[in-house]
Amino acid sequence: MIIERPGLLTRYDNLRRKTFERLSKTVDTLGKVDGLPASQLEQARDALFHADHPYLIVLMGPFNTGKSSLINALLGASVLTVGATPTTDKISILRHGQTPQTMSGGEISTVFHPAPLLERVSLVDTPGLDSVFKGHDQITRRFLHRADLVLLVMLSTQAMSASNAEYLASLRDYGKRVIVVINQIDLITPEEQKAVQGFVTEQSRAALGLTPQVWMVSARRAAEAQKVSPRDAALWAESGFEQIESLINRALSDVERARQKLETPLQIARNVMSAANEQVRVQQDALAEYRRSAQNVRGQIDAAVREQEGTVRETVTTIESAFQESAARGKEAIRDYFQWSRAAGLMFGGLGQVIGLRRLFRRRSAPQTSTLVTAARDRVLEPLSGVMAVVDRLPSRLEGRDVKDTDDLVLYARREIERLPGSLQGKIIGGLSAPTTYDRDLWKRARDPLAAVLEKARVTEFETLNKAVRNTTTTLAVYLISVLLFTVVLLFALSATNQGGASGLVALVALVLMIGGLAALPLRGAWLAAAHGRRIDAIKAEYLDTLHKAAADQIAFGKQMRQDAVAPFIRMVEAQLSQSDQLKSELSAHTTALTEIEREIGSLK
Repeated sequence: MIIERPGLLTRYDNLRRKTFERLSKTVDTLGKVDGLPASQLEQARDALFHADHPYLIVLMGPFNTGKSSLINALLGASVLTVGATPTTDKISILRHGQTPQTMSGGEISTVFHPAPLLERVSLVDTPGLDSVFKGHDQITRRFLHRADLVLLVMLSTQAMSASNAEYLASLRDYGKRVIVVINQIDLITPEEQKAVQGFVTEQSRAALGLTPQVWMVSARRAAEAQKVSPRDAALWAESGFEQIESLINRALSDVERARQKLETPLQIARNVMSAANEQVRVQQDALAEYRRSAQNVRGQIDAAVREQEGTVRETVTTIESAFQESAARGKEAIRDYFQWSRAAGLMFGGLGQVIGLRRLFRRRSAPQTSTLVTAARDRVLEPLSGVMAVVDRLPSRLEGRDVKDTDDLVLYARREIERLPGSLQGKIIGGLSAPTTYDRDLWKRARDPLAAVLEKARVTEFETLNKAVRNTTTTLAVYLISVLLFTVVLLFALSATNQGGASGLVALVALVLMIGGLAALPLRGAWLAAAHGRRIDAIKAEYLDTLHKAAADQIAFGKQMRQDAVAPFIRMVEAQLSQSDQLKSELSAHTTALTEIEREIGSLK
């Protein structure tokens, strides 16, 4: 019977499961570390294997020594196939399961069985070391380092042969605890049993310098004892299997041994994680230079954008100056036109418009352009005449910079790729190349709106100004005529009523009103000049806004063109840096979690 230690066993099992879950995540992370030796990853998987098994006993030895029979007898059920010829052609791990089933995968089969013993221990049946099947010896030896305990099984009739001595020496080299189990003692007499046990002990001491435990057992008697319930205690004791059961009981009840069992996979994992951290550090050091290269590429792209924006600002400054000069000239011409010295001419011009107004309406002809507009148009529009030429040079300047920079960036990125390790070069997806075409439709679509806005300054504004000037001179003429007619009528009225003495006063008032009307001309000119300046500023703002949007679209296109040309290189570097940083973070988290588990193991009592 297995002695139960509910408190210790429960804590042990909880810690083992917790360790397994953390190591499972750790192995997943380790699998993403480029360049980590396969042997290191295999060690991590071994640590996971250790954590997944409560206690691992490996049975090994020549074929047909009854290893499978020993396991069946210990479990009290025919779990493994037994035969005279080698029936075990792969590693078989016996684990606890609710229902019997076998899962095979490559060189290892996992056999699940509901035997109570398997809740506390996992048993491993190995191919015979001297099996005629090739590969068995290699498979078994590779599996030994996972064992917590090794049972070297021999036959009582063939004990301590030369090959068995060799196997024992190999196990000593693995540093494993080994117990020699002599099976089928029921085939020899008690005296022969003592002689065989003594012989194996002496031979081991003489050949190896060590004295292993040598247990004499009979799998057949143990199996017979297990056939009844409760089992036959006398026959069980006679079979020698009490020693095996007692060993398992002591191993699972010993706190220090339980700690060692739990700490072993953690130590293995720590060693592997140390190597992984070093590999990640080396990769980060190597990637640091390429991080700088990627940053340099981005810096060159940003610098090109800033320079192109500077080119746009230069163009905008030139255009702003042209509009400002045009507005200044226009305001000067308006103010000059409405000077006091021109009052008489404006008055007569207005009278002419009033006198000819009916004829113009009758003919439905366009109003005649004022002398002001005629005289000022060319001088005012002169600064704007070269605006479209300045604007038309901008897209070609931007395009030239785009093409040159893209070619230079591609050459730079290719040189950097050639310096990459082969493992990183293989991670680059896509090729680096500058585009063979350039999208000029962006500017073509913007040119017509720009021309339309400029036309407002060239035509529409002067039509507006012409109308304002004509209205002003006409209003002045009407005002003066009205004052004159009113004065004449009033004088006749005074004369008819013999009030001629007041005629002088009326004439004086009329003169003051006429002079006041003429005096208002400069003020009207100043107002028209200011209105003209505001309209030109509004046209300038609309023009520059349209220009800015078109230039921004082309600059954005050029920036994207540069980025697309070197995107494979940048993506690879950024992906590797991100992965490296993520791996470093994950490894740090695993280390912290494993340290906490070690603390809990240390407090196990």
